[in-house]
Amino acid sequence: MPTSRSFILLPLILLLAACAGKGAKCGDGVQDPDEQCDDGNRVNGDGCSSICRYEGWCGNRICEVGEAHTCPTDCPICGNGQCDEGETVASCTVDCYCTNGTCDEGETTAICPQDCPVVAVCGNGVCEPDEHIATCLSDCYCTNGTCDPGETEATCPQDCGANPCGDGVCAATESLSSCAADCYCTNGTCDQGENATICPQDCATPPTCGNGSLDTGEACDGNNLAGQTCASQGFTGGTLTCNANCTLNTSGCTSSTGCTIVPQSGCQGGQKCTVDTASANRCITAGSGTDGTPCGADADCAAGLGCAVVNAFTMEGACRRFCRGKTAAYDSVDCSAGAGSTCFYNVSDANNTVIPNLFQCTSNCDPLTGNGCLASMKCNLYGVDRTGDGVADLHTSECYATADSNYFCQGASACPQGYECFNFGYGQACYRWCSSVNEATCTPLGMVCYSFPDQVYIGGIQYGYCDYL
Repeated sequence: MPTSRSFILLPLILLLAACAGKGAKCGDGVQDPDEQCDDGNRVNGDGCSSICRYEGWCGNRICEVGEAHTCPTDCPICGNGQCDEGETVASCTVDCYCTNGTCDEGETTAICPQDCPVVAVCGNGVCEPDEHIATCLSDCYCTNGTCDPGETEATCPQDCGANPCGDGVCAATESLSSCAADCYCTNGTCDQGENATICPQDCATPPTCGNGSLDTGEACDGNNLAGQTCASQGFTGGTLTCNANCTLNTSGCTSSTGCTIVPQSGCQGGQKCTVDTASANRCITAGSGTDGTPCGADADCAAGLGCAVVNAFTMEGACRRFCRGKTAAYDSVDCSAGAGSTCFYNVSDANNTVIPNLFQCTSNCDPLTGNGCLASMKCNLYGVDRTGDGVADLHTSECYATADSNYFCQGASACPQGYECFNFGYGQACYRWCSSVNEATCTPLGMVCYSFPDQVYIGGIQYGYCDYL
């Protein structure tokens, strides 16, 4: 891999020729109305081009030295990392392709919804992907029949629960006021809010809390708990009782404090140890999500993994490994998903109290292919400062949102997967990733693989960028 080059911008000296006489021909020494200059010749490189336009600026229709990555209007080159005017999916696949962040010529919403999305219209009664409760309440709200972004089973059981509003069943969490479509007089069920007085058709006998029988609307009655226990309520032990108003009392339930998260121990088969509070852990049913799998809650992930918010723009979650310390030893023992995975992130409980001696690993992903990241994200490499001295102690891989404005390079689109935004003296441009084991990725672009000034190694592989000789 060639070493990093020095990037020096040589200022162009603009030679402005004196103008005299009249005429209508470029190169005759007379500046006509449609000419920017006329130095008496039709030679490029002397300050006045062969078409009598100033040289040395982007937009003069001349592809000059140093403009290959900074002036696409003058240098529409296939392989410069952006879909220039005149390029299409058919003529330049390396720049124009689905998921490059641009709705290119030849792409449509049907074949490439990632780049050509349907424009969301607030007020059309449909909670579309780009809308949520905060931006379009008229379409995205509780009881609209859709589990919208920002709603959960706890905050909106009508839309997100096992029995959504509109399914014809008045569930325990629904009532006349929250779901009139399911809960109403003469539906054959004595719904919450109904009684024998206002709806004798459904409520022949008014419920009586304290009679020992489970009447409609009661979760329990006296010692009658309907077979429910602390375990069924998400706890690992203790005694479940019934309140005087026939609701469940979980104050006597306990959580396990004897289990450990890393390594996993202290739970029964099929369970996992997870965070309860800053001073206690508890056992819950283990999920099936592996490292990097999308998740919505910790219970979705397998033992040893927790659900981390990895996309601050969409609040997407991914299962990430737990680890015990920010040292190389724990990188290999706990963060064993691959060379790019490093023990780094702090972990907090539901009260935002930081858990001592518990962290989560960064992602092991491939910056060339994006493997290891969610579909809406891309892989990047960066330095980690564990000691706080401002110097990277090691390099690691990580997934981040492709919509992150910090990575906008040219125009309004971020660099596509396999590319990253760098500035090597010619202005910001999207450069193709390459590595010491994959230098050939630069060849189709007519480029070679260069190392960075501060060399980047992960798992013994050196990473760099593609550029011209």
